[in-house]
Amino acid sequence: MTVRIGDVTFSDWTSLQYPDGWTDTFIFGIDVKACIPPFNYAPLIRRLVAHVVNKRSCASIWVQVDSPGEWFVAEVRKSLRGLKLPFAVTRTGARPGVLEFSRRPQMFNSPPPKPPAVDKNLPTVSPEELRCLQALARIDKGLESEISSLTGLTREATTNCLRGLADRSFLAHEMLLKIPPVKSKPKQISFLPYWRVKRQGLDLALRGWGAPRGIVFPKRKEAHLWQIGTDHRHISRLWSDWLKSAWPETEIWTGWSEVRLPESRVVPDGLAWGRVQGYESLFWLEVGDGHRSEDRILKITRKRLVHARKLCQRTGARLVYTQLSTSWVHNVVRWACVDLTREEAVVMGNMRQFGELPVLEWGTISIKE
Repeated sequence: MTVRIGDVTFSDWTSLQYPDGWTDTFIFGIDVKACIPPFNYAPLIRRLVAHVVNKRSCASIWVQVDSPGEWFVAEVRKSLRGLKLPFAVTRTGARPGVLEFSRRPQMFNSPPPKPPAVDKNLPTVSPEELRCLQALARIDKGLESEISSLTGLTREATTNCLRGLADRSFLAHEMLLKIPPVKSKPKQISFLPYWRVKRQGLDLALRGWGAPRGIVFPKRKEAHLWQIGTDHRHISRLWSDWLKSAWPETEIWTGWSEVRLPESRVVPDGLAWGRVQGYESLFWLEVGDGHRSEDRILKITRKRLVHARKLCQRTGARLVYTQLSTSWVHNVVRWACVDLTREEAVVMGNMRQFGELPVLEWGTISIKE
């Protein structure tokens, strides 16, 4: 039940009982399928906590993540280091032990008074419709196929959701210029039907993420929005569906395009998270690079691999690093992908052949031209 404290709201509130007493704990819920990466929640939670500190300085925060794996939870926890209040991050359904808090929460002799419950008083949408709104609130504008991939919904379900949302004025449909490659002839220029979220739909998406009215949430945005309409961006947004098509036995839990990583200027074109061959894994995507020199490709690939490995090593997740490019780029990239461990794999495919990737083999480079 949503509760209010001052000008902000939280998913719920509880008083946890420990041997030393009772806590005053506000709950912030996260759904991993809500279309934004784990690190993007930290600025929002910090803003909410700033309000709590002024009203109930002895409170604590419990972030509950509805997650099938450990990586997402660990990244949320890491991103909240230094929070002004004691906090714990667990998977939904797991009660935190007192030692799981970042520091000892304030204890009371009896449960503190519960903050007032509030009725969000928002239009009703289905979980699938909310996911479509959240996808568009992150990517600004998107094709139906892109929204389907980013939400994990089937094309039929996506179509039904988008039409229903448009009928209720949450979305708008518009034609957007497809940005052609530099060498394209004028006859190749075309327009594509894009969906965009309207103000009322954006409000619903923000409330679904836990952002109350009056609290800004700019970090939700996909990086490099100026690339919308390019083949590069289209492929990046289809990354989850590409993986599902190439490796049907692989579980893809969620994925994002153009992800800003914390403490880094590296932005993977695509990042998916799931399980392959029984291992929790991250699927890092890079598209193109054909416009760069060989030396530049080598340098930037080495840098990307360093950051990709760090992202996995925090939780022991395995790494599948993918380059979708042309043959000559593959030949350059492979020289940067050295000293692979048995927990890493590099795969390369043709960016023009959707859903095709080579067989994944740990510790090696696999190429499908």
